[in-house]
Amino acid sequence: MRPGVGEEQSVRFDRRLSTVAGVLLALAVALTGCGAVAEPAAGTRPAAPGGAPLTEAQLAVIDRAELVLTKKCMARHGHPFWVAASMRADELRAPGYVLDDVGWAHRHGYGGRIQRKALATKRHDRNIAYRAGLSEAEARAYVRALSGGPGSELLTTSLPGGGKVRVGNGGCEAEARKRLYGDPSVWFRVDKVATNLTPLYVPRLLRDERFTKTQRRWAACMRRAGHSYPDPTAIRAALPRLTQGLDAGRAHATEVRLAVAEATCARETGFAETARRLEREHSAPVRARYARDIATRDRLQRAALDRAERLLGE
Repeated sequence: MRPGVGEEQSVRFDRRLSTVAGVLLALAVALTGCGAVAEPAAGTRPAAPGGAPLTEAQLAVIDRAELVLTKKCMARHGHPFWVAASMRADELRAPGYVLDDVGWAHRHGYGGRIQRKALATKRHDRNIAYRAGLSEAEARAYVRALSGGPGSELLTTSLPGGGKVRVGNGGCEAEARKRLYGDPSVWFRVDKVATNLTPLYVPRLLRDERFTKTQRRWAACMRRAGHSYPDPTAIRAALPRLTQGLDAGRAHATEVRLAVAEATCARETGFAETARRLEREHSAPVRARYARDIATRDRLQRAALDRAERLLGE
């Protein structure tokens, strides 16, 4: 199901909050039957020449260019379209499966304030307010111009781990993607392959004795710090209960206290580094199997970044 009008920017923000460890967390949740994985690990993120992954800031540049192109297209159809202010680079990060950046933890905890800021941006999205004020006929015309409306083309592709996904390919949103990435069917297919490889290897990673042993050391460190949690997912699950009824300041302080302890123990025990190393090890054969699709995705996204930078520079 594709995002509704005005939701695209918040969806992009959510996507940017994914990291290597974030994927591990998502899959760990999925393995318990509570979620699904749709985001890339570091090994599946687009790589720049020389193998360095695109930064979150670079990915945000592409997203912003897509919104600017959508705005220009909508103007040609006689409709306004507003592009919200970008998140700061420091806000595009996420705590991931285990947080190991003590400085970030001191500033943001687990990113609760950042998430609330994103939700507030969504609630005050001028595109949603504008559409709400249109007549039924005007709203249909607006949606048709933006995303193609009912009956527009659907792109469909199979995922490496099974199942299929589809997306609408119409209106100004589709035109903007085509301007940046080229052939929409090729881009959609290789992007979905490259960003959905984690189900093929993370279950083995989570059972790897080296991972579980290091996680137990991390849990012992947390107990010594006064926080008894078997793994980082338990902290995330407990946060809503721990902060319930607290004002914003006290809730943030609670979040920061736990996040700093988690990050400190992650560094002392090497937990985060172990997770990253094992992610590279377990993902390598899977990446080799899908090397052609990954290479095509990397090439198309690097080209999109070049086009985005030129567009925004103008």
